[in-house]
Amino acid sequence: MLESLLERIGLFTQSVLTSLKILLQSKFFLKFDKALKSNIIILGNGPSLKETLKSNLDILQSNQLLAVNSMASTEIFETIKPSHYLIVSDEYWNPGSIKKHQDIRDNIIKDIIKKTTWPLLFYLPISAKKNSTFISTILSNKNIKINYYNKTPVEGLSTFSRMFMSWGLGMPRPHNVLIPSIYVCVMSQYKNIYLLGADHSWIPQISVDNENNALVNQQHFYDADKDNRDTMHKNSKPRRLHQILEKFMLSFKAYFDLKDYAESKGVNIYNCTPGSFIDAFNREEISSLVVKATKKEIS
Repeated sequence: MLESLLERIGLFTQSVLTSLKILLQSKFFLKFDKALKSNIIILGNGPSLKETLKSNLDILQSNQLLAVNSMASTEIFETIKPSHYLIVSDEYWNPGSIKKHQDIRDNIIKDIIKKTTWPLLFYLPISAKKNSTFISTILSNKNIKINYYNKTPVEGLSTFSRMFMSWGLGMPRPHNVLIPSIYVCVMSQYKNIYLLGADHSWIPQISVDNENNALVNQQHFYDADKDNRDTMHKNSKPRRLHQILEKFMLSFKAYFDLKDYAESKGVNIYNCTPGSFIDAFNREEISSLVVKATKKEIS
């Protein structure tokens, strides 16, 4: 009984702190473009996407797609022509990361601007708007439209969390780009959200070297055959092992919070990623998109 009471007090305290963060960090009355179709596929950059692109390219090209992070710097970007794109890291517009990472992010933005010859809805955190040069550079491509979102972490009692998320004021702690991607799709009123390339299979890829550096071999579909072991950083400082595990824990927990929120809005989230470590969402085969589309045409 006492343990349950203390837990409720802790959750209430988190809700109060979330309210203060929202007042300080969030912008009210942000609007999301409403979905034009029922379904959208979110493309993570996990290694499994390599095979998916080979065997199911026709399915991808016939559906609304949301791409993230480095997709624009790959050859497939101009083939699949995603209608939506999302980034979340502050380092894209607020330089402060190590140079190697900053160069990669700069090149991603350049590629989006250079390659996009079709209508693209670009989701950015509202904090990016402070860098007017960054925003004007993106909008120099007339095919690109920006929707802003609040990435303020929402924690605490589920009743308050749902309310804050419904008002567009924040989301579960966005430790991974997939979290805001799912959130904005729910806010845009898609009925079915499908996840591909959402492997999240980092845990077996963690190691610690002889200098006590915690390393993660983060593989993507475009470099799945390479050894990418490297330190993870926060504010340009390497994360220790316990910090990496905490980051992963919060990411996986966030998916359960998003599932709860999506269900309250009547939105279905399906994980179509082979071998994905995400255990929050119902599993589906990517072929189910074809089956459901056929049934809809018949009805």
